[in-house]
Amino acid sequence: MAKAISIRFLFALAISILMFSSAAAQVGMGTACEPYGSVTIEGQPAANGLLVVAFIGEIELARTHTIGGQYSLFIPKDDPATPQRDGYRDGEILTIFVNGTPATPAFEAFQGRQRRDLDIATLSIKIETWGRIKALFK
Repeated sequence: MAKAISIRFLFALAISILMFSSAAAQVGMGTACEPYGSVTIEGQPAANGLLVVAFIGEIELARTHTIGGQYSLFIPKDDPATPQRDGYRDGEILTIFVNGTPATPAFEAFQGRQRRDLDIATLSIKIETWGRIKALFK
């Protein structure tokens, strides 16, 4: 009886391990790109709730929101065995946008967790806002 229970337990454990998502596997293997850091706008910490999105070219790979002037992203490595693009590839440049405005600096995707502080020029936010205002009156 005890042997049958332990076999069932081991079987259930094996199935659970196989069902891990690719994101969980990448955390374990350390292949995901995990930039984090501060977000400043004109030298001041960003407000809470600003949308932070990571792109490679026009492909969105991850998104989050600012909290306490900080951000943290998890970008999986692309799986070449699948036809869809689901992550970064070695040597590609990540561009981070904060509320639709590109942040500096853009940087090469990397494996692991690294601090990358971002800065937004107020001028670019004002230009974007002005463009939206003008679009309202067309």
